[in-house]
Amino acid sequence: MICYNCYKKFYVKRNFLSLFETKKYYICNMCRKAFPIKMKYEEIPLQTFNLVIISIFEVVYQLKFESYSYEISRICSYFIKKHPNYFFIYFDSLRLTDLSLEIFNFISEEENKPILLLCCEIKK
Repeated sequence: MICYNCYKKFYVKRNFLSLFETKKYYICNMCRKAFPIKMKYEEIPLQTFNLVIISIFEVVYQLKFESYSYEISRICSYFIKKHPNYFFIYFDSLRLTDLSLEIFNFISEEENKPILLLCCEIKK
């Protein structure tokens, strides 16, 4: 397979039970160790509800997020199941400004729910 991030070939070790499974791997072990997933939690109060921001990567990396597509999909499905009463939004990259907070406030008031925002990286 070819890593989506560094474009190097890598091989996945298989055993007899997983020999004929068709799993796709998008990132090599070197890139996985160089760019670890460390989730960061923030809660910002809005006018009536809260904005919960969960950042998947604690540091801003020069990284192609498609290489972590399997892991991100698992994280998204976990949070959607765990918090069904939240309005869920996903971004690859988010720049947190006053305008974006006003937009999130408007969304939360229209949906009458708190917002759970999942992003790969957050810029302030």
